[in-house]
Amino acid sequence: MQTNGRHLLFLALLALLLTVMLPSAVQAQAATPAPTPAPADDLERVKSAGKIVIGTAANYPPFEYYNSDFQLDGFDIALMKQLAQRMGVKPEFQDYAFDGLLDALQLGQIDVAIAAISITPDRQQRVDFTNIYYYSSDAALVQSSFSKSLRSPSDFKGLKIGVERGSTFNAWAQQNIVEQDFTPQANLVTYDDMDSMVRDFSQRRHRRCPVEQLPADAIIQRFPELKIGGARLNTQQLAIAARKGSSLIERINRALVNSQADGSFAKLVNEYLSGAAGSTPSATPTPIPPVPTVAPPPTSTPPAKPPCYQGMTLEAHVNLNDNNMTSPPVMAPGQQFTKRWRVRNSGTCAWTTGFRLIYVNGNSTASRMGGANEPIGIKVEPGQTVDLAVDLRAPKAPGLYQGFWQLSTPQQYHFGQVLPVGIQVPQPAPPPPPPPNVLDPHLRSDASEVFAGQCTTIRWDVDNVNAVYFIDAGSIQGVGGHDWRTVCPGKTSTYKLRVVARNNTITEFPITIRVTGGAEATISFTADRKNIDAGQCTTLRWKVENVNAVYLNNEGVAGVSSRETCPSRTTDYQLRVIKRNGAEERRNIRITVNAAPPPPPPGGPIISSFYGDRNNIGVGQCVNFTWRTSGSQGINFYRSGIALLQAGPTSGGLQDCPGSVGVYDYTLDAYNNAAHTSQAVTVQVR
Repeated sequence: MQTNGRHLLFLALLALLLTVMLPSAVQAQAATPAPTPAPADDLERVKSAGKIVIGTAANYPPFEYYNSDFQLDGFDIALMKQLAQRMGVKPEFQDYAFDGLLDALQLGQIDVAIAAISITPDRQQRVDFTNIYYYSSDAALVQSSFSKSLRSPSDFKGLKIGVERGSTFNAWAQQNIVEQDFTPQANLVTYDDMDSMVRDFSQRRHRRCPVEQLPADAIIQRFPELKIGGARLNTQQLAIAARKGSSLIERINRALVNSQADGSFAKLVNEYLSGAAGSTPSATPTPIPPVPTVAPPPTSTPPAKPPCYQGMTLEAHVNLNDNNMTSPPVMAPGQQFTKRWRVRNSGTCAWTTGFRLIYVNGNSTASRMGGANEPIGIKVEPGQTVDLAVDLRAPKAPGLYQGFWQLSTPQQYHFGQVLPVGIQVPQPAPPPPPPPNVLDPHLRSDASEVFAGQCTTIRWDVDNVNAVYFIDAGSIQGVGGHDWRTVCPGKTSTYKLRVVARNNTITEFPITIRVTGGAEATISFTADRKNIDAGQCTTLRWKVENVNAVYLNNEGVAGVSSRETCPSRTTDYQLRVIKRNGAEERRNIRITVNAAPPPPPPGGPIISSFYGDRNNIGVGQCVNFTWRTSGSQGINFYRSGIALLQAGPTSGGLQDCPGSVGVYDYTLDAYNNAAHTSQAVTVQVR
């Protein structure tokens, strides 16, 4: 989820006033120089081209989003389509990272930007804004059991608050709550995206979330344990942005006024914003706040060199083009694949090796498709074209999946066009019905191809027969109708199931197990948690098979084992494997140790230890959790927000066997009359 300026996800959107001003573009003072000045005939150029290129950031419903048909939709999208029609041109939308929209304007890649952009003094220095087309106000989401009203910054005293990093509410909370000493800096928890913040809040890892009301209404429907605890904390003014001096501002303002006058604007409000209250322009409308005056530098000081601008343009889909989800590539359930895009550095800044390709959102929770945020690993100069790629795995459930990736600087500034990847996982074809009255024992094996020395299990199911025999070379064994045998062939072998029917006819069914080379080495090295606080512990786990020797930090260890470690500082652990051919392979894990968390409040409970014996399992497998606490009256135990145990023992254990693929957050919440404290463990089910 992009940050840096739209209202924080958890701020409930209150429709205070829908006002379109009379035409009068605001001119910024002491604006930062753009790479190229905006042409005086911006409007004429758009008319000549017959289209207006509109930048948006389509992950903020109800203003802009992809609908169920994978098409751009939302209030801002519908509004720009209407305004373009009034201007006599066609709208062309381009999806960008929200942070980079103003850079895209100044680089001339788009004509205007609309994405629930709020007017701020910093932005007025960089671009011009149209008349305000929407006012919104923030609110705060709280747990339903929270009884206090949040009407001013002082009401947040001592509370732990979750905010979206770089958002307007992030800045507001910093200035009005933290810097006014209503709560310590450690209590302001920032997040890169909305999903992480919602998940943590639902699991009670922080106490309050500031958000916008229309998104908050949808969140409350999904999470009935939440409610709105306060509103009208920080008013925002939404407008359309264009380059400095653009002649499009006056023309868009005129179209806005006409839309308000003939009722078209109100229809869009009713359709997309649930009929929020609005008003028509008055004869003396409230002006847009003026741009703060910046004093010119002394004449003896040379002008500062203008900053560079981040830009990225999608040139082509190198492979697996979903054609805007009209023909997404077909993938088998669980199939691994690599998606590649060809992009160009269309900005004036060089990209360093630390720039990352990151996942931001998708049409479902599975749309990440197992992809990891990775540094691009190369330096890319302005104008240079490169291929970027992510390794993905198709979800196992049938459906259409579309995910979106963006480029990000090491400072977490997202920019450039959004990089989509879309696939479809088809419904499995039902097996053809067996011919009538034909004997079918459903003979199958767990694996039809193994390495020499490996084993597999052959299974069958047959009813209403006189006898069944399993034939392994010269050995004939009488077996049950619903039975199995494990075989470990040294070479490719064929086994047979002999079935004697009720009429005493005999039919033999063959099954072949192919044997390839010797067993290959398998290496797995994981940690339950890679990021801990000082004084906490984590467990290293490894599973290494078909090798000569295994060493953990040069200490010989068993091939399949685990070790609990409690480092006092950030520490690297290395698993060194000596293969059967003498070659070495190494795997590394860094355990990052943060400063010790603040001590619990006087009389608060302490969690001495909390861990599960595995953090990567298959469907149907189980994880055994154990915990020890002190100073607590009991514990609550949650799986991804769902209570598995309430008022449990202060020290004990619990086994859980999740039944479907996914990533689960297990939270232990220890409590007494004074306070709560919690710890979490993440488990992936494959």
